[in-house]
Amino acid sequence: MPGILRPGRNCWRVVKANHLALLIDASNYYGALLKAMKRASRSFALIGWDLDTRMELFDTDPDEGTGPLGEFMRQLAADRPNLHSFILPWSFPILFANVRDPKLVFGRDPFQHPRIHFKMDGVHPPGGSHHQKIAIVDGTLAFAGGIDLAGGRWDTPEHLAKDLRRGKGPGAHPPTHDVQAMLDGDAATALAEIVNERWRRATGGVIPQTDSGSDPWPAETAADLTDVDVAISRTDPLISCREVEQLHLDLIADAREFLYIENQYLTSTLIVDALIRRLQQVDGPEIVMVLPLNNHGWLEDHTVEALRFHQVRRLRRADRDRRLRICYPTVRGLRPDDEDQSIVVHSKILVSDDRFFRVGSSNLSDRSMRLDTECDLTIEAANPEQQAAIARLRNRLVGEHLGLSEETVRDRLARDHSLIRLIDSCSEQSRCLQKLPSDGGATQILSTAIIDPPEPLTPGFVIRTLAASAARSRWCWLLAGVVVGAVLGKLTATRLRR
Repeated sequence: MPGILRPGRNCWRVVKANHLALLIDASNYYGALLKAMKRASRSFALIGWDLDTRMELFDTDPDEGTGPLGEFMRQLAADRPNLHSFILPWSFPILFANVRDPKLVFGRDPFQHPRIHFKMDGVHPPGGSHHQKIAIVDGTLAFAGGIDLAGGRWDTPEHLAKDLRRGKGPGAHPPTHDVQAMLDGDAATALAEIVNERWRRATGGVIPQTDSGSDPWPAETAADLTDVDVAISRTDPLISCREVEQLHLDLIADAREFLYIENQYLTSTLIVDALIRRLQQVDGPEIVMVLPLNNHGWLEDHTVEALRFHQVRRLRRADRDRRLRICYPTVRGLRPDDEDQSIVVHSKILVSDDRFFRVGSSNLSDRSMRLDTECDLTIEAANPEQQAAIARLRNRLVGEHLGLSEETVRDRLARDHSLIRLIDSCSEQSRCLQKLPSDGGATQILSTAIIDPPEPLTPGFVIRTLAASAARSRWCWLLAGVVVGAVLGKLTATRLRR
């Protein structure tokens, strides 16, 4: 069948990766990144939505990890006199201050080292964020996906109900599922170009291109695919780039048998409309969506959560042929006195049959499609071997949620040809996928355009949009002041920094 990945339409480039590995959950990503950083000889670059210098990089044993990231990077620089690091997190608004590294909240350089080049990136439209999560080692090895170097992200694929490595007491975080890709070759070089351009915009400087001749790929991590073409898709509002949006629409339209999705959010009407069209087709695919049970917090309950449940209800109303399952992963024994025993879902995955596998940073939200900077990677199978590899990756993800091996998932699907029946058959297990409720019990207090903006939040746009919805809620004018104040404060701070 003809391919659907086309540069200029739904991707920037299609480039070769000599090796590609899917790192499921932060223990695998942090462990591989730590080993790669220790092998770095010339440079390390990182861009992200969040950064916390207090977090630790380790795979399964904290005693073999880095200790606080800031101290580790300073020691690494001291031990390697030729090593330069380039660190570029998003310059976040004050609304996020309570969950961020205090040094970054106050705009301080947390590293204080002449060869660790640190900058907060505030070059984006009002209301937008830098949401890409990319790390580059020696210009030859890249990591990209959904995982930041931040607190509350570490977990293993086992998602144990009680795991002291996630913290103790009030500081512990719940089991968390996320995914990152590791790749080399021309694909890594292309991702380095994205990082370099972001650095140039934010600082006016350049990241020197050096060929160290090293191979930082960690020997302990086996590749899932070799010699595979990878499409790189972006959202970049500064150049009116919406490749990620078109990629999602094309992948949804092309699915034949299975459409498997993991995502943190589901608020984009454009994406939900595309899914509804597939559900209304007689010969459409099964659609399985793995979402978090909830995104905690009063403000989220009345904004993104309320909008998400509205979209869930729309999808279920369109599911006339029972080809849809929207669910959340559970682990029993997490908190015996609490009905919420769910696993946090932060991954951004879309698998179409055994032909396309997409992993990246973009959520199923309008801001990910149009306003924030995003970076997604997609593999299109070119031969039966790559089709089998994509099926294995999908089956690993499904098996993790159901407590089954990849081989068991493969055999069950070969017999039954239904992801939905497989999920339903495991509903009584301690690890399973439960049906997501259709209502979170919260009302929507802001218009959709403010909750999930498809364009920059200029003060005029915010005021007009809130004024149109003010009659629905007594909270609107209070929130109008908060949002407009945050936008104006951000614009003022950015101008002062420049």
